[in-house]
Amino acid sequence: MLAEVRKPLLDEAQRSPALLSDLAGLERYIAESYDARSFVELLQNADDAGAERFLIQRFGGFLLVANDGHFFTRVEFESLCRSAASPKHRGTSIGYRGIGFKSVVGFAEVVHVLSGELEATFSRQRTAQEIPQATRVPLIRIPHPLETEDRAKFGAAVEQLLSDGFKTAFIFAGLIASAIETEFAAFDATSLLFLRNVRSVNITPVKEAVITLDRETSESGAQLLHLNSPDGKTLWSVMGRDGIALAFIHNESGIVPMKGEEAVVHAFLPTHEPTGFPFKLNGDISTDPSRTRI
Repeated sequence: MLAEVRKPLLDEAQRSPALLSDLAGLERYIAESYDARSFVELLQNADDAGAERFLIQRFGGFLLVANDGHFFTRVEFESLCRSAASPKHRGTSIGYRGIGFKSVVGFAEVVHVLSGELEATFSRQRTAQEIPQATRVPLIRIPHPLETEDRAKFGAAVEQLLSDGFKTAFIFAGLIASAIETEFAAFDATSLLFLRNVRSVNITPVKEAVITLDRETSESGAQLLHLNSPDGKTLWSVMGRDGIALAFIHNESGIVPMKGEEAVVHAFLPTHEPTGFPFKLNGDISTDPSRTRI
């Protein structure tokens, strides 16, 4: 798979190093637009892959992000490398633009990907060596074979993840600490409310943070959601129709109105847009590139 995807991308870059340089600028713009949104984009990708579990942990100088969804297909891996070339179709998955993964360049300088038989590395240094004519190169474009000495540095951690049932792992190296801390601080547990598959998020790099979501579906089709996070336990009811869903938070007495800053629109993941009502609203809603504004 790696060779099939790598060769045409490398050939394109060698024929047009100027285009590769332009893509580096586009990648930087995406990273800035998706500021503090990289983890939720990885969470979204995991949900689209059918994952029920999503994990983020440190291992030495690496950050590992893993999920138990299906292995990458060739088409999916190629779309990861290209920009706006996602095989996902609007309405059938949460993500469809094919650019969210590029946001990881905001907190790491090297990315390794392991998924089934696929073992690849994204590295600006190695890409620049391959395309010396380019004035600058993007991080996520041309995949390189994972070198044995690199794998040896984090192999034990990956093997443990695989034995625990995880199937795909991203290993981030050359970390930018301040950016990662911002990511963790911005992570919102209610990001799970409207996902289709993920039920458990485990975040351990800063402090142990386990978020779980249990769903009960009534005969009428309404869902009762038990959301457990480091901030406590909350009870939600979600009612949907014609592609739109409303989420209401409960206390011991029943539904209670939400505060304005909490009652936001979700495009499956939370935006910064208030609903204008005392509840959350979710739908297949068009947003700006950052996915934070309608």
